[in-house]
Amino acid sequence: MIDISMYVAYGLLALAAVLAIIFPIVHFIKDIRKAKGPLIGLAILAGVILIAFLISAGEPHEDVTAAASRWISAGITSVFFLAGLAIIAAIFSEVVKLFK
Repeated sequence: MIDISMYVAYGLLALAAVLAIIFPIVHFIKDIRKAKGPLIGLAILAGVILIAFLISAGEPHEDVTAAASRWISAGITSVFFLAGLAIIAAIFSEVVKLFK
């Protein structure tokens, strides 16, 4: 009884994951003009990750290869960069509110 319920739950989870991927793609294809903003945002995010990857160092450690170390460093660098941008945007919006 429990085995059947687990398989049903796994199947429903897989179905939900597939539908969560397919429906946004279909929506983007139907109205590409509305999808321009999110696609620009994804392109900017990809650019930030690419720049972080290019400036990261790939130093191997005991249990981590040089490639994995470089990706980890790129992830940390991109998080710091995006957090800094968020802080700057918050400060900028508060300063703009003061002068309105």
